[in-house]
Amino acid sequence: RPCSFLRFFEVMHAGRAMVLRSSVMLACCSAWASGALRDLGQLLPSGGVLKINLSSVPFGSFGFNTFGINGQVPGPSVRVKAGEVVKLELANGLSASDGIPCTEALSFCDCMYTNVHLHGLHLSSRGVYDGLTFEGDDITVRLSAGEKVMYQHTIPESHMPGTHWYHPHHHHATALQAGGGAAGFFIVEDPPEYLPKVYMDMPELHWFISTHNLDALQQMADQAKTTTLRNAATIAAEKGLSVNPTLVNGEMMPTADLPSNTWHRVRIVFASIEQSLRLVVDSSSGGTCTLRLLAKDGIYLDTIPRDISAIYLFPGARADIAWSCTCATYPCTAVVKSIPVAGGGGGNGNGNGGANGGGLAAIGNVDLTESDIMTLSITDSGVATPPELPVFSPARPCYLSDVRQVSVAGSGALGLQSGQGKFKVTWNGAGESMTEANIRASGGEMRKWPAMASWNTGSVYEVDVTGINAHPLHFHVNPFQIVGMPLESYGDGYFKVGDFHDTLLLTDVTGADRVKIRMNADRFTGQMFVHCHILAHEDMGMMNLIDLVGTEGSTFSDASTCFNAAFDPATDKGTSFPQVVASHAKKVAHAAPLFFALLVAVAAGSCSDTRR
Repeated sequence: RPCSFLRFFEVMHAGRAMVLRSSVMLACCSAWASGALRDLGQLLPSGGVLKINLSSVPFGSFGFNTFGINGQVPGPSVRVKAGEVVKLELANGLSASDGIPCTEALSFCDCMYTNVHLHGLHLSSRGVYDGLTFEGDDITVRLSAGEKVMYQHTIPESHMPGTHWYHPHHHHATALQAGGGAAGFFIVEDPPEYLPKVYMDMPELHWFISTHNLDALQQMADQAKTTTLRNAATIAAEKGLSVNPTLVNGEMMPTADLPSNTWHRVRIVFASIEQSLRLVVDSSSGGTCTLRLLAKDGIYLDTIPRDISAIYLFPGARADIAWSCTCATYPCTAVVKSIPVAGGGGGNGNGNGGANGGGLAAIGNVDLTESDIMTLSITDSGVATPPELPVFSPARPCYLSDVRQVSVAGSGALGLQSGQGKFKVTWNGAGESMTEANIRASGGEMRKWPAMASWNTGSVYEVDVTGINAHPLHFHVNPFQIVGMPLESYGDGYFKVGDFHDTLLLTDVTGADRVKIRMNADRFTGQMFVHCHILAHEDMGMMNLIDLVGTEGSTFSDASTCFNAAFDPATDKGTSFPQVVASHAKKVAHAAPLFFALLVAVAAGSCSDTRR
């Protein structure tokens, strides 16, 4: 590809002054070979064990190193089945001398240590500290350079199939390691007959989309005193390369081949330190595409498919899309474009850490302008039209049953708060920033951090959340359901009351608006962390935890129309509806990129006669 000019905006904070600096960079795509979309490969077990190695690897041919998995960015994909026991060995391939230990004054440090988090999966956080012989999904694990650790995860047999991901989560090093590219798909497969045949037969495409704010990564690397990502933005700028590249499967502007009028299931993971995207399809080159939303955050919608006009992505978000394209004249192309989202990616970014937050004097926030992400090369399949998609409500495991009308065991207010260099998660107004200074004052290690609340396993809790307009809210262990918003839906129906998430950002609400969520604290006891998924904010202290107490294995007794054992197609059938969705009723095209269309819609309920 020829070089092209990309304009980006950098928000710099100096004391209380905010300066918007516009720069034009020459982005030569030759630094990352543009070509066919890369297959990330599947990580297969060796001796019954999945083995991953986190190390310093080249960032394309930019001329500096980043963090990667098994020698690549992003890492290989993992596929598992519900009920499977997954043994995962993590090796720390970093150098013990490449970085400095944390002190009370630092937010970005300890980058020679690591661990791994399975983002979005319904799993136990209990491990060796709790008396087990292996680690669970415990982000307090601290693996030293040159060492290995064994994780063992029993995927619940009733786990919903879906798209998730894995990434490092060592506090104060998460933004550098995960934001640098050390991550990969973690997919729970659909069991046979879980969905109607037209959905089950869709060929899969995997798009791991990542943005890399090299200015922010360089500043964090400077504070952490690591050579990995040191001078990343400087080197890129000197070579005339983008300091804010967007990658798909580790490549800039790749091309994906799509036969026409064929439904594909596109699994998308979005990884970013702080940016948020709105994906649309530019049809000016002759290709038009139809998009239907199937799942968000690895959780099927109550009723599929859903018409959408854009795909909303923010740090940690996933989406499963039924995707079909066609041409007026074959062959043709279409371009997937990114449109900036106000909120999480600009103006609400990292702020001024200063002396109070142990952060940096200035972290650049780059708002993506209109830019191309990837090309779709559409060829004639010989099929006149794609098959109609049946309207269907998938059978649901009980931990994902609708809890909008049930009695709750307790409630409270959760605040995602930032300002004056401090970042924190509060419960009913109380809560400290998880800075290194506060960790040391609370016992010297994260594992001893005092919980901001205690919830009983097997109960449902209601939470009023504020700050979700600027900070992506992420819970470990358990997903949550949206039960109340100022409007019934946002993003042209992309976000609706009743939807489930494990990570959520709503830029169309205000900082004072309360978004009500409910969580079924299902099955697992132990620590449940909650944090902002702007990774720099999390490293700077915007994280807290809730203790899940009671009896391990307890489930919510009032869950209905759901299954608690392995999915059985003979008894756990979803609900089919007589309607079908017209195959090309809504084309998703790039028409008005600088604002969101807002649609007030009433969420449709559904019934299902499935066993508990």
